[in-house]
Amino acid sequence: MHRIMMTLTAAALVCITSTSTWAAKRKRDFVIPRDCVVQGQEVKTGSYTVEYDDAEPGELVIRNGRQEVVRTSYTLIELPKPATADTVVFTSKDGVRKIARIEIKGSKMALKLES
Repeated sequence: MHRIMMTLTAAALVCITSTSTWAAKRKRDFVIPRDCVVQGQEVKTGSYTVEYDDAEPGELVIRNGRQEVVRTSYTLIELPKPATADTVVFTSKDGVRKIARIEIKGSKMALKLES
């Protein structure tokens, strides 16, 4: 009985450790191909780092080098098929271009930004 309890405890620890490993903050380098606006902040064309948590939707940070450009909320949405490339999808309303979502190469999930 003691041996079974030790085995179950060890298995539980492995599961907890594995979950925390998968639920990690992610950083991806992206090129934003057009000037746009995110949460009222202008984001110029260029290379940026996007930081997000792929396990729990919440806050997304766009950085230019070490400088934080903007923070915004996001949700995860499912795409019909995996994205073929890292892609920034825009919307344009009242002449203002905004990032609608960010698709990640090889993933069926995309990051939908709050407008």
